[in-house]
Amino acid sequence: MILHLSKKIFRLRVVRYFFTAITATSVDVLVYFLTYNYVIRKNDLKIFEHLTIGAPTLALMISFCFGLATNFTLTRKFVFTQSDLRIRHQLMRYTSVALGALVLNYFLMNFLIREFAWYPTLARATAAVSIGIISFMIHKTFSFTIKNEEEVTD
Repeated sequence: MILHLSKKIFRLRVVRYFFTAITATSVDVLVYFLTYNYVIRKNDLKIFEHLTIGAPTLALMISFCFGLATNFTLTRKFVFTQSDLRIRHQLMRYTSVALGALVLNYFLMNFLIREFAWYPTLARATAAVSIGIISFMIHKTFSFTIKNEEEVTD
């Protein structure tokens, strides 16, 4: 009974989306933690005399690339499998939505770090989770368009 119920729930696209998003977010946050603490060692990156990228921002830029690749691949393979768009168009649309989400993540993460003195990894995870529902709706209607939506069950 429980196995049957879990299979039925997993057939729901929104459940599969959040499962893949949790997986990709875990990759993103893990890469962020490793990058922030062990690769850049919490040091800001000075590019020019008057241009410095803060350690949390630099780690976010790096982890974003890993999270994007993971999330796109999983979402395409397990959630929006019936999209009519070519892969490159899906990727371009997905990336544009993800960049918008990155901007939101950046501002929310920095707000949590600066205003509430949160640890950067916790702030990163909280910011990433906070935009999940909006991202699902945008990806469903824009990134992975399906022309004949009647054939697909949610």
